Amino acid sequence: MNILYLDCFSGISGDMVLGAWLDLGLPRRRLLEALQTLALPPFRLLVRREERGGLAGLQVAVRGRQGAVFPRHYGELRGILEAGGLEEAVKTRALAALRRLAEVEARIHGLELEAVHFHEIGALDTVVDLVGAALGHRYFQIEEVFSSPLPAGRGWVQSQHGPLPLPAPAALELLRGAALVSSPSEQELVTPTGAAILAAFEPRFGPPPDMVLRGVGYGLGSRHLPDRPNALRLWLGESRAEPDEERLLVLETSIDDMNPQWYDYLLERLLQSGALDCLLIPCQMKKNRPGTLLQVLCRPPDGPALTALLLAETTTLGVRHHEVGRRSLDRSVERLSTPWGEVGRKRVRRPGLAADGYRDYSLEYDDLKKAAARGKKSLKEMETLIRGWIARHDSPCSS
Repeated sequence: MNILYLDCFSGISGDMVLGAWLDLGLPRRRLLEALQTLALPPFRLLVRREERGGLAGLQVAVRGRQGAVFPRHYGELRGILEAGGLEEAVKTRALAALRRLAEVEARIHGLELEAVHFHEIGALDTVVDLVGAALGHRYFQIEEVFSSPLPAGRGWVQSQHGPLPLPAPAALELLRGAALVSSPSEQELVTPTGAAILAAFEPRFGPPPDMVLRGVGYGLGSRHLPDRPNALRLWLGESRAEPDEERLLVLETSIDDMNPQWYDYLLERLLQSGALDCLLIPCQMKKNRPGTLLQVLCRPPDGPALTALLLAETTTLGVRHHEVGRRSLDRSVERLSTPWGEVGRKRVRRPGLAADGYRDYSLEYDDLKKAAARGKKSLKEMETLIRGWIARHDSPCSS
């Protein structure tokens, strides 16, 4: 399992995250290919190796054409991401971070979400940073994210509305639930974009976890700080947990006011978007209403995208999540050429059996259903026939 640790000794910003991903090994070509699927105005991505306080890393800057106008309304930026050709997991995570930014702006300024206009952030820079952050997460197949506590700078920053206290109000809203430590720096150490990216990663805060370290990347901020290197350090590692133990997430929500016909479509979308399993459990809710407990099992990297899907496609007002451990049996899937057509067989190895002995197996339901229709038999009869044929022949074809 791949682990990411964000070492935020000088805070976090969008360009620092992007620089650290590139320094860690994210191919610049992959980033540009992803950005080219979006309806962005002409721009240049400047990547330079520089030094901050003795630490070498990559500093990234986005340069648009002088005088070019780029949308700043939330709805317009969301439309650009939705209409692009980004991989679904990348698109979903970038959209989640953008929505977090818009929600805090709406809350701070008392606006409707669709009316949010980003004054303080460079909209083009922000889109590039959000997409790059999501792409890095996907490229390195990160399954769990940890972060150091964040230094809360103090002082003031200039805005369109005049001077604002640090941390900037938007960044501070986005840091709800994060671990903060005081800092003497009178500089903006955590930007709203950086805070939104961090929130979309859903990290656990604390010291570095146990891991086998595989790589380190440094992303540099644009300013030189007097008291520390202005850099973000990403640690890429692998879990030292037992190889047969994996960490998964359970997402769940209780629903009592949704058209039950929608569940079929919802479960299809969840499974297509990375869910490992979905359960619909009857339950009794408050005011004695019969309801449904919807549970989704997934890998940690898919949690944000599936949570967003649940919030968009159901009537729920919130989604809970908790981590679980899973130990799985070794399994193999193969295709068998039977007299009733090709049938998939899934075999598992039970503890205590010979090393080469896959004794238990199940037949793929969809294949079994087709075979029963072709042979004009009941499912039970067809399964008995196929299992008998397997016992006599057991001759899998290549899948």
